[in-house]
Amino acid sequence: MNPIKTAVAVFLAISLSGSPVRAQDTAGAKEPAPEPRPFGPLEKSLLIPGWGQFSVGRPVEGVLFLGSTVLCLIGALDNNHRGKENFALYKAAANPTDTLRYRTLTERYDRRRNQFLLAGAAVWALNLLDIAFIVRDGNRARRAWTLHIGQDFHEAFVVGAGCRF
Repeated sequence: MNPIKTAVAVFLAISLSGSPVRAQDTAGAKEPAPEPRPFGPLEKSLLIPGWGQFSVGRPVEGVLFLGSTVLCLIGALDNNHRGKENFALYKAAANPTDTLRYRTLTERYDRRRNQFLLAGAAVWALNLLDIAFIVRDGNRARRAWTLHIGQDFHEAFVVGAGCRF
């Protein structure tokens, strides 16, 4: 048998076999189920830019992020449509002058579409950074980023960073 097929078969057998049975503690009490994590502003902004800002009482930023994202998507879709139209004309062109003109227009609209998509991705990323750094937890500011400096059990110097969402 092929070694790759054997490895895949072993991996599937282990994956599908389930987790081993855990021993019950002496009291027989079950572990309490973990509480579901609330759907917070970061998760909302991850799905729809600006939604998280709306949920924490910052409607101006929410409108800016949502509006910018929508405008970028509209621009990308419009340029994509125009590029497709010019590409169809390019393929059907009868003379070299029309071929060159439609090919140039197709490339121009494709480039603009890509720029709009890149701008939309940048707005989405700024939206996430905004909500991650400015999100509030009750009345106190939430520290999203932390830096840990210390020593481990071998007394080696250790630097670590963390991010809470």
